Amino acid sequence: MISLFRRLFVRPARLASCNLGSSMISKQTFGLIIGVAALACATARPASAHHSFSAEFDENKCSELTGKLVGVDWQNPHPYFFVEGKNVKGESAKMTFQTSSIANMTRGGTPRAYFMENMNKMVIVRACASINGTDNRFAASWVRLPNEPIHRTGQDVERIFGSNN
Repeated sequence: MISLFRRLFVRPARLASCNLGSSMISKQTFGLIIGVAALACATARPASAHHSFSAEFDENKCSELTGKLVGVDWQNPHPYFFVEGKNVKGESAKMTFQTSSIANMTRGGTPRAYFMENMNKMVIVRACASINGTDNRFAASWVRLPNEPIHRTGQDVERIFGSNN
């Protein structure tokens, strides 16, 4: 690392003081610096700390929760929807449900439009509770309106559908 520093900065300075082709070395040094910076920018990606289901939710504490759909936050990596109703303790609460990815939701037949069309309607949600101590936060497996078909929203950790996808 030190030798690279010397090659890039110390030797060109000596050559510049001797006036022996300093403009060529300065251009090479500048080009190298720009090239390294461009490569760093091109390969840089946002930090992504994806997690397993069991890192946040308890697959042994799943239940059906009922309430009024009051909101949706359609964002990457996981959309969320919000329901006001009775929580697992039987108390009135606004509950937050994390879903699978936007791609999985859309591909599985539960796009954002489903939530928008059913805003302020009663829904039933199958979900697993958070393990990090956050009350009223769940991972949703599916959602449906009363007497309507199920819409998959997350992992099938209970294997209701026969898989964990």
